[in-house]
Amino acid sequence: MVWWVLFLAVLSILSYLTDVGMMTWLSVRVPFLNASLLSVLILLAAAGVLVRILWMRKKGRREEMARRIDSLERKLRSLGSPQD
Repeated sequence: MVWWVLFLAVLSILSYLTDVGMMTWLSVRVPFLNASLLSVLILLAAAGVLVRILWMRKKGRREEMARRIDSLERKLRSLGSPQD
């Protein structure tokens, strides 16, 4: 996750330097999007970060639900066992 954010930061800095005219060789245009290649890369990196965050959140919910199911099963077993 940290690598995605660092990659996004580097792309943003390079995009800024291209916009102010310091790096003209990076202003390659993508014909069908009417955007620079750096803008497309920034968009893809941001989408990657978003997908990763949502995936980890979903995974966390699954783990939380599995823990809850385990605790309820233990309670159910304790209720079903004969009391001495």
